[in-house]
Order: sequence, then structure tokens, then C-alpha cells
Amino acid sequence: MCDFEEFVFECQHSVIKLKSRCHFARNDPNHQCFGVKMLRESWRQDGQLCDNCLANGYHIQNGVIWRRA
Repeated sequence: MCDFEEFVFECQHSVIKLKSRCHFARNDPNHQCFGVKMLRESWRQDGQLCDNCLANGYHIQNGVIWRRA
């Protein structure tokens, strides 16, 4: 079972990243996992926007999400 963790941003978008590979994926040349994928942790990123929202001109001011004109 490969382990993943999720990061939930203020904009309600989330990113899931690989935390650790299982024994089979570590030994597979292409690092393929054919087992269950486990979400081990979910982290709230208070006061942070995801990279996509930042690239689209959004920012946080006083706890409110704004878009730059």
C-alpha cells in the first residue's frame, strides 16, 4: 500500500502527494503500485492559496480571497 498525504488550501482546492511507496512499488522498475492507495494525513493550509489560484492572480487579505484586477 502506497501512502499519500493531502494538503487542503484556503481556496478549498487540494493537492495529494506521495508520502512513501510500498514494497512492491519500490522494487518495480516503473514504481507502479497495484495495491491499495492509502491517504495517511490531511493537512489544512490555513492562510495559504494553492499554486493555481496564486498564478491566476488571487490573494488573501484579512481572511478574504480577492482577485487582483
